[in-house]
Amino acid sequence: MSLNSLSAKLGPGIIFAATAIGISHLVQATRAGADFGLALAGFILLACAIKYPAFRFGSEYAAATGQSLVDNYFRQGPWAILVLGLDLLISMFVGTAALALVSAGLVGSALSLSLDPKLVVMILLALCAALLIAGKYHVFEQVSKGFVALLLVLIVVATTLALSGVNWQEASLTLPGEFDRATLLFIIALSGVMPTALIVSVFQSLWVCAKSRDMGAPFNPADARFDFNLGYVISTLLAFGFLILGTVLMYQPGLAVADSPNGFAAQLISLFTTSIGGFAYPIISLVVVVVMVSSLLAVVDACPRVIGVLISYRKQAGAERAGRTVPRRFGELMDQENKHYALLVIIQCSGALVLLMLFASSFRAFVDFATSIAFVTAPLIAFLNHRAMFSTALPPEHRPGKIMETWSWLGILSMGLFGVSYICFGILGLGR
Repeated sequence: MSLNSLSAKLGPGIIFAATAIGISHLVQATRAGADFGLALAGFILLACAIKYPAFRFGSEYAAATGQSLVDNYFRQGPWAILVLGLDLLISMFVGTAALALVSAGLVGSALSLSLDPKLVVMILLALCAALLIAGKYHVFEQVSKGFVALLLVLIVVATTLALSGVNWQEASLTLPGEFDRATLLFIIALSGVMPTALIVSVFQSLWVCAKSRDMGAPFNPADARFDFNLGYVISTLLAFGFLILGTVLMYQPGLAVADSPNGFAAQLISLFTTSIGGFAYPIISLVVVVVMVSSLLAVVDACPRVIGVLISYRKQAGAERAGRTVPRRFGELMDQENKHYALLVIIQCSGALVLLMLFASSFRAFVDFATSIAFVTAPLIAFLNHRAMFSTALPPEHRPGKIMETWSWLGILSMGLFGVSYICFGILGLGR
């Protein structure tokens, strides 16, 4: 297979990896290693495993039907749209705010800026809005491919070099004897966005449709599965890479994880420079910053896409009730969606900025909150994806087998237990 042929098969899955390499990897996986050593490796693997079917269904549904999951959610009824809307609002404002805060810290640290991180957030969000409104999917995809590949090389090199320094007897392979409420809440926060928030499965279906439109032909289901699996494997391996780096270089007495965006960013970049060498600082800084901003771009791009499609389907339903002929092909709905895209991007960036100005007093607390609430609606999104994949909208030959069906149900149940745990211990405050 030539490089050009391989590149043509890739796109949405690589953007998935770029989205995942954000707070879950750069922040939470690193913190897990710094605070607990390798003890949480099993939870990272479990979170990635139980979410795999729900994420994969987003890509496969779009490739098999030519429509996004949003279309199927409308078929499932108003309650499905309500669940999607709630999760979308969380990602649109809380998720974007958290990503922007981490990105601002990385930019400030890499460029040695003494500016207030919130001012850097404002600049970043303005740049993201300008880039997406001007370039949109095609430019965004090409940028993501290159820098995710470069970060993959850097993390593999850094992790390989760091492995020689792992003391497996002192790396803490088990959780501390006193399993307190704070530990449980961090595990929930870590697992909630590992490898990323489940709403990204909906984004993934939209990216597959956008990829088809960009190519001028349907994205082959086999190619879509290969693309997604590659992105998922990359995101999972990178999570373990950051966990190992956090363990080797930060899991030591007297070293605390910084509670400011710039402070944490400096610690994060030092993981690479300590392992690879200070000479690589400019390259490492550039790659980490661009990949993090790519993750921010992915969310800022995706939420307006979903809302735009919701608006389009709403108008379509009204037109059908009035007896008018309306377009049903996704490409035509995407054209309608683009009419709202710029305004929605501006609303999203502005709302995230306001949220940060009002509530982001503690870096770690805000990030943990943003990542924990991902589990509140996750089992519902997984259930909706399961119903979509086994619905009559999908040709029988494209429906998953019995093993994947059982795997999906186990994932839904597991995510439901995590969600109930967060509500009980994180929101209701049990165990204090």
